[in-house]
Amino acid sequence: MIRRKHQAANPTTNGDVRLSVGSPSPSRKWEQLEHPYAGRTAVLATKHEKLPLIGPPLLATIGLQVQTVPVDTDSLGTFTGDIPRQWPPLETAIAKARLGMNVARQALGLASEGSIGPDPTIPFVITDREIVVLVDDDNGIVVWESQHSSDIVAAATKVSTDDDLRPFLSKACFPDHQLIVRPSSGALHPIHKGISSIDQLTAAVTECATVANDSLALVETDLRAHVCPSRRAIIAAASVRLASRIASRCPSCGSPGWGRIDVQLGVPCAWCGTEIARPRAEIDGCPTCEHRETRPVISPEVQADPGECPYCNP
Repeated sequence: MIRRKHQAANPTTNGDVRLSVGSPSPSRKWEQLEHPYAGRTAVLATKHEKLPLIGPPLLATIGLQVQTVPVDTDSLGTFTGDIPRQWPPLETAIAKARLGMNVARQALGLASEGSIGPDPTIPFVITDREIVVLVDDDNGIVVWESQHSSDIVAAATKVSTDDDLRPFLSKACFPDHQLIVRPSSGALHPIHKGISSIDQLTAAVTECATVANDSLALVETDLRAHVCPSRRAIIAAASVRLASRIASRCPSCGSPGWGRIDVQLGVPCAWCGTEIARPRAEIDGCPTCEHRETRPVISPEVQADPGECPYCNP
């Protein structure tokens, strides 16, 4: 995705939008050494070892060097909620990048942010959405991409000191995925993070269950990126998408960052013609100029199954 300075993350489909019939509109790509970011350095704000996930795709695809900068990204929110997140994920990722840029006094910054929770469309499925963002203050633009996946280990259970944890530990892929333990109710502390051994786990459960109102400890996956391998894979995939997007040039002005910025919904029901909220086209856009192109993702003659229609199948 793209954002101009002070521009909404998802521009509306109104305005100068041109219909592109057939295949996706062509976007040119630079050879790596010709890219405007080739040989430059961007600073990555992270305290959870994300450099091996984000740096290599950008170096390989556009020649951008990435180095970490020591900043406390937890100040913008934590998965455990002991520090609440102040903004939505994209804004949080941008704020993280700017923290690093301010410390390093660099014009190019990178950061990522994840949101893990119930899938909005599939019951009982947990999904992870990872956003990776590049902030370019020289050109006043923000380019970002995301990756959604249900291939995330995110297990949780409440236990007493006498419970057999072996079935849960198998589900939680322990110890490859580390754990967090805290009181189930009442007391907010202690919170034990980064648990990677049975001895640590036993001691933490005992301590937290002792201070909890219900005498139970909450045991859950530690979702911080450096101790959650399944999340690391999703961040890496989002980084590949970002690198490919930055490598894409606007067909009009040649700026990097050309790609999808919005989706048009509305596929007619085969029986009554009512538009169903399914994607019919994607809108590509540029972070630098106002050029937009609409790209159909289904043929015009395609109709929706009446089973999806709120009138034909209420």
